[in-house]
Amino acid sequence: MKKLFPFLMLFFVLQLSSQETYWTSYNFIVEPHNAATVLKLTDDYFKAHKQEGVTVSLWENHFNDSGNNFTHSIVFSGSLDALGKQYSSGPSDTWSLFLTRLNQHIKDGFSSSMGNGIAIYGDENEEYPVRRLFLSHVSDPAAYAASFKAFNSKHNPKGRLIFLGQINSGHSPEGETHYLVTGFKDFKAAIGGVFELVPEENKKAFQKAWQESRESGGDVKLIRSSTRVRLGQW
Repeated sequence: MKKLFPFLMLFFVLQLSSQETYWTSYNFIVEPHNAATVLKLTDDYFKAHKQEGVTVSLWENHFNDSGNNFTHSIVFSGSLDALGKQYSSGPSDTWSLFLTRLNQHIKDGFSSSMGNGIAIYGDENEEYPVRRLFLSHVSDPAAYAASFKAFNSKHNPKGRLIFLGQINSGHSPEGETHYLVTGFKDFKAAIGGVFELVPEENKKAFQKAWQESRESGGDVKLIRSSTRVRLGQW
């Protein structure tokens, strides 16, 4: 049975050396009666043991399709220098003990991936615990990124965080190349979507600009979408 341990042992093998923002994600399955214990173990460990410059987040995979139905994700993000130092530091006794305890409460591993961010818009100092995630195959990455930046630099409404990035390893057979994440302050905003956050007087201009952005971004095929909820961040 594949659990989190074999995925995270790779944590100390990769060597990263750049100043761009990168992330790594480990997805796994937890049965409901073990969910609180997984949160507590993760909280206890990362409150005391965390690489400087790296943000650790634990997520619940809340809305998803049947091919993407893991329950939890641990995501590490930060500069490549900080993330690379963490990945090359070597396992410690405390880390091994944490994984051993955690795996006792994980039913199975699911997948893992890594990538880097391209652009982000919104107030990063505010809380956006509910995230809608879109994975897509992008035919023209340069045009797509340019279109994303042009639109969101002018038309990102208050109350939403949005960021775009690319997936560099861990692609599924569907061939997703990029991810787009929209962050919302609560479920009401996430359910309503970004258009509900746009002031009424700006909606026509928003729709027009959005359509122009889609046309200029090249061929983009949506692979899957989901909604996740942040359980903790360290």
